[in-house]
Amino acid sequence: MSYTFSKLLDDVAATTTGFPGESFSGGGYQDWTNRSKERAPAQFDSPHYLAINGVWELPFGHGHQLLSSGVLSHIAGGWQINGIATFQSGVPLQLTTATNTLNNYGGTQRPNWTGIDPRGQGRIEDRLNQYFDTSQFSLPAPYTYGNVARLLSILRAPGLANLDVSLFKNFRIYESVRLQFRVESFNTMNHPQFSLPNTAIGSSSAGVISTQANLPRDIQFALKLLF
Repeated sequence: MSYTFSKLLDDVAATTTGFPGESFSGGGYQDWTNRSKERAPAQFDSPHYLAINGVWELPFGHGHQLLSSGVLSHIAGGWQINGIATFQSGVPLQLTTATNTLNNYGGTQRPNWTGIDPRGQGRIEDRLNQYFDTSQFSLPAPYTYGNVARLLSILRAPGLANLDVSLFKNFRIYESVRLQFRVESFNTMNHPQFSLPNTAIGSSSAGVISTQANLPRDIQFALKLLF
């Protein structure tokens, strides 16, 4: 088991590092003359990360205490169960305006925030059409900066929760040669991971989650020769 608690701040725009959090084209500075206003949680900041993995060779068959000989030892022996579970906090969201009225040569314009907690309540799947309270944000007047930070630590994308499980059966052919039958299940619980919501305030779809970030449950079978 591994757990990490972290906090990462930066003052740079989104790059092509491949981390999630915001679109690369939406990472420009709002005020090119005041870099200090860009200081905020990094786009890939994730305070909590927990990974649990395990391997269990079932105690049956040759070399084990139970069913160590006979026909049943060949049937019940050689089985192995593996699992990996991961849990991760969501990344901070970057709010922008649907229409940029700054005329500042491409800088990002951000909305104004009332200061009231905009986080939604309840299950994510019940609020896909309004992941957060967009009424707490408004468009600034033309040629003015919004008061929202580059990214909001209080407002984050959906987190990650995933379980992968596999079942192996090992057949010993020779002393140094084994045939392994594998059944592997990815996203075993068939749990959807939702993508980031639309964060362009002023857009008709602001606050809406319209896509899924992961794939449905995937089960595959394989034979593997180890020598």
